[in-house]
Amino acid sequence: MSGITPAFLTLLFSLSVAVIAIKKKYIIVPFIIAMCFLPADKSILIGSLNFKALRILALVGFIKVYFVDYTKLKLNTIDKLFIFYFLSGAIIYIMASQHRFEAFLWKGGVFIDSVMLYFVFRHSIKSKESIDLILKTFFWCVLGLLPFVVFEFFYTHNLFSVLGRSAIVIRNGEIRAAATFSHSILFGSFAAAIFPILWADFTIKKSLLKSIAILSCIFFVYACSSSGPIVALAVGICFLFFFRWKQKSIFLAWSLLFTAIFIHLVRVKSIWHFLYLRLPLKSSSTGFHRYLLTEAATKEFPNWWLLGYGDFGPQWHLKYWPWTHAHFTDVTNHYILEGVRGGLLTMLIFMALCYMATKTLGKFSISQGTNQEQRIWWGFTVMMFVHCVTFLSVAYFGQITMLLFLSIAISSYAYDESLRLKLTQK
Repeated sequence: MSGITPAFLTLLFSLSVAVIAIKKKYIIVPFIIAMCFLPADKSILIGSLNFKALRILALVGFIKVYFVDYTKLKLNTIDKLFIFYFLSGAIIYIMASQHRFEAFLWKGGVFIDSVMLYFVFRHSIKSKESIDLILKTFFWCVLGLLPFVVFEFFYTHNLFSVLGRSAIVIRNGEIRAAATFSHSILFGSFAAAIFPILWADFTIKKSLLKSIAILSCIFFVYACSSSGPIVALAVGICFLFFFRWKQKSIFLAWSLLFTAIFIHLVRVKSIWHFLYLRLPLKSSSTGFHRYLLTEAATKEFPNWWLLGYGDFGPQWHLKYWPWTHAHFTDVTNHYILEGVRGGLLTMLIFMALCYMATKTLGKFSISQGTNQEQRIWWGFTVMMFVHCVTFLSVAYFGQITMLLFLSIAISSYAYDESLRLKLTQK
């Protein structure tokens, strides 16, 4: 129980009780609070079993949803794709691992963290009121985080140390605020991802507090002192202003893809050389590592495309950047991480899941009858797209994974609603 404090245990216990006691339609609230205020990667060790805070909440939520307030849920295409993504990654990872029993136990824990948690979110999103509740909860949580991050950034002390969070990080003279997150990049990425939905809500009904929440997200991204979240936020803002031409969003997405391919073909250097060494906005950026990582993944493709590396992991740091004396290959790219853990198949399924979720949200936004609803769902579309951009610079772990699974669960709800609207119109 290293790093576990009484304050952490008290908060975890309180949130777990809230999940059980609260009405099912409000069950999403304690999970969003946990995303923002609970260090979800902290673990309680019982024997050889590792109970992360996120894992405990997922188990409690699953018990609540399936054994206390169970309602039947029909799986749609996105749900099935999510399950297929997990099963593919788990089976391939275990097959490729040297210690298969330990790999099986680890993937069992991941099943709780991902699949169980995902379906808790799916059961909690039933109507427009659920979406409004999600927006309101994020709004108040961002306002609640603001004074803590301001104090951390200006006074170089993380008040969440009472919850066991590590001390503040300073790199090249820049303070890297992280709040309750295990890394400043994840904190900035979290803020960049929720910015679009808070902005969409603000454009519908403006208020001073909502504007403060929006500015808070921008400040959080700035305070994390990382190029990746800044670029992701900039991309999100650009796509928010593309709302007027959202009917052309699919054309825009394919145009961006073909533009990237064109740049890759005409440049002497690769497209990832441009992304990681030309776009970084911070002098302290580790874009060079990400460039080397992508180069290594390309060169080593024949070695990982089938089964990945299992629990052995890619040892590219020993082959391609031994001068850094790194202890392991830090895979700071979520797409590559899926590949080295589950092979090309798992990577492609994950990409298909992200594409399906983004496309579903975009189409659902266009199909809405009012401008207000279109704006809200366009905000969720941009949020999912920001995730996809962020994956190029960081691999998700900890409580930000909760936001990813919530985003996909919301897209699954939109998928069901789209089918229902089609049947109604017939």
